[in-house]
Amino acid sequence: MVLEAGSTKFQSILLRIHEVIDEEGLKPGDRIPSERELVTRLQVGRSTVREALRALELLGIITTRRGQGTFLQPYRSHRLVELIAYYILRDETTRDNLLEMRMLLETGAVRLAALRAREEDLVALEGIWSDMEKKVMAGEVPVEEDYEFHRLMVQSSHNHLLLRVWYPVIQYGQTVRENSLNRSGRPQQALQEHRDILDAIRERNPRKAERRLEAHLSVAGFFRVGGQGY
Repeated sequence: MVLEAGSTKFQSILLRIHEVIDEEGLKPGDRIPSERELVTRLQVGRSTVREALRALELLGIITTRRGQGTFLQPYRSHRLVELIAYYILRDETTRDNLLEMRMLLETGAVRLAALRAREEDLVALEGIWSDMEKKVMAGEVPVEEDYEFHRLMVQSSHNHLLLRVWYPVIQYGQTVRENSLNRSGRPQQALQEHRDILDAIRERNPRKAERRLEAHLSVAGFFRVGGQGY
């Protein structure tokens, strides 16, 4: 295999490493071929392979365990999307577009959750809703519980790619979420909205679940038309 010079060569090596991972059917948690094996298979110098692996580790795609080897990381550990988002989400229009993207992602997820949620998913959602209720009754703001409810809801769609895309979107929206929950009377209102969403999922009613989620996110400030609250 002949690789091009300079940065194109480096990109080609990264792509070839991906091809090796794909060819071997490796999944998160699996050990990837060693540096020495990759040198032989890619027919490049060890320093070049080492540099490529270092870049992948920096992005959280792989991790090295002393004495054991190098392993693929779970999707949530990846930093690539978050790093890109940091640089592109700087103007107001793009930020508003991202808030709309959350609406699109979660409405799709809640429809699937209403169709696909398993009993263990429903138990987990009930548990986090109860934790949210306790926080609200104690006069506290359930920021973490709110995040976990939505994460479990998206996870209940059983679409791992949807969940992977959702993580950086929700991380960006953290400030909006906290500001919303800190509004007077909002925690109690949000608690009921989450109850309504969960009930619709339990009823296996995707249209009702979607409508209730849209209403919840609109009130929370995650959907705007023409820059105004929806």
